[in-house]
Amino acid sequence: MDVPGGTMIQSRSARFFARWKPVLSGIVAVGVASLLSACTMIPLPGIPAATTPPPSTSPVERSTEITTAAWEVPLDAIGQPVVADGVALVYASTPTGVNAHAFSVADGKQLWTQPVHPGLDAPSVPLEPVVTRTAAGKSAAIFLQATAPPPNNSGYEWWTTPVAFDLGTGDELYRGRAELVSTRPFACDELQDMCFIAFDETFGTVEHWVDLESGDNLSGPEVNPLTGNFRPVGKELYSVLSGGVETLAHVSYGEVLWEVELGSIFGKGATTDMGWHFTYSKKLDLYVGSVGINPTNFAPGEFAEQTFSLNLRESTKTVGFRASSGRVLWTADGSQLECAETVGTASSKLEGGDAFPVRCEYVDGSVEFPSGKYVGGHSKVVGYDPITGEAAWESKPVEVHSWETTGLIPSAGHGDFVIAGTYYSSALLDARTGKPSGASFDDAFVCTKATTYTLPPNGPNKAQPGGDIGAGSLIAFPCLKSGSPAPAFTYGALTDVSTPEQDMAVISLEGKVAGYKLLKDFV
Repeated sequence: MDVPGGTMIQSRSARFFARWKPVLSGIVAVGVASLLSACTMIPLPGIPAATTPPPSTSPVERSTEITTAAWEVPLDAIGQPVVADGVALVYASTPTGVNAHAFSVADGKQLWTQPVHPGLDAPSVPLEPVVTRTAAGKSAAIFLQATAPPPNNSGYEWWTTPVAFDLGTGDELYRGRAELVSTRPFACDELQDMCFIAFDETFGTVEHWVDLESGDNLSGPEVNPLTGNFRPVGKELYSVLSGGVETLAHVSYGEVLWEVELGSIFGKGATTDMGWHFTYSKKLDLYVGSVGINPTNFAPGEFAEQTFSLNLRESTKTVGFRASSGRVLWTADGSQLECAETVGTASSKLEGGDAFPVRCEYVDGSVEFPSGKYVGGHSKVVGYDPITGEAAWESKPVEVHSWETTGLIPSAGHGDFVIAGTYYSSALLDARTGKPSGASFDDAFVCTKATTYTLPPNGPNKAQPGGDIGAGSLIAFPCLKSGSPAPAFTYGALTDVSTPEQDMAVISLEGKVAGYKLLKDFV
């Protein structure tokens, strides 16, 4: 699903499920539906239903004064908190799986905790907290929990039930029946209540809309008239698989606005089974998306059985197309958006700012199969005009050794700057011009690294290599503009965090979750 704020993001960096991991491990399906690829990654530290004003798009003077945490809680967090109504919701790893923890933003006091099941989206879809609102405006945490499979379980043990809990009190608001849920719960129409997608008795997919006030569960064409197997890949944007053909469909308030073959937008060989990432701009009536491209004559699940060289520029493509019609405006071969998953868009031309959004492009090189080795590859960061796709500026290419070597270091921001290069040689660039930004050597930034967790037993992927490990999200650490670790956060670094609440910024770090008091001038 998408997140308010307009960014559809998917992580590939530093994880067991590196870009070619799904390919090398084979495609896992329930019925005819592929369960590969990622869905969303919440910007640091995540935006639920809007409870705080958007950050200013104008440059803010950065303070280099070092700050210490107002409170810290020991926790093996697997991602950033979602913050709403004075509560921070974070997922943490346990010896047997994952728990949801709700903390008071003001003092770090734990308000409640509940077990979370990752569902059939695991292992490769990042597992992150989701907060929605009821019709009455009450914030609710929504996720899946384990339940006993019914007698006719179709051979699958991971049957789950969708649940909703009051964010502040932990009171149970809704508990559904046992379902073979294909897509974790998300906020319906990005606003309220709880939606999820599950398989029916024919292994087709059906979207459900649960009214969290009444408990009514609506499903079928009234909620989403798509047929076949579908999953959300962006704001009101779905990937649909039917008859062996994949399409993209724009569905708004129960109406299909358009549906076209994925290949007509991205070209021959395009498939979301090799990764996807879509960004939406209401201001520009625009989707910008990237998907994996398979230029070969055999399925990705057969890559591990072949000996061949894949040109890196033929493996990805980014396209800009109208959100209202699906009409293609521009294409950029050999490029992808996953690299910019932590870069916000509030200060970019996609929203109200004047900075250019960024993508990463392969300059040359190949990946060798079945080894997955990268040979002679280089990648660069490109600031691009979102309407024309034309490059406004480019960084110096860096040598590619693996999928995560993109030339862009994962760091939080509003889109006005990026850290480009590698950890041993990088620079802070102004996204408006691509020129080095004049950050002080005393300044710090919020860099991120990926996490994993242990999957529940008897999952559908247990026979695959790494089948007991799931993809978490991102934890943070203070870094210098080189991308290397800094001793501590500065107040300036905390201005990069996108959801301050009650003059506090809540961040997941290694082994703990911490709350930092913000300076009044920067709130």
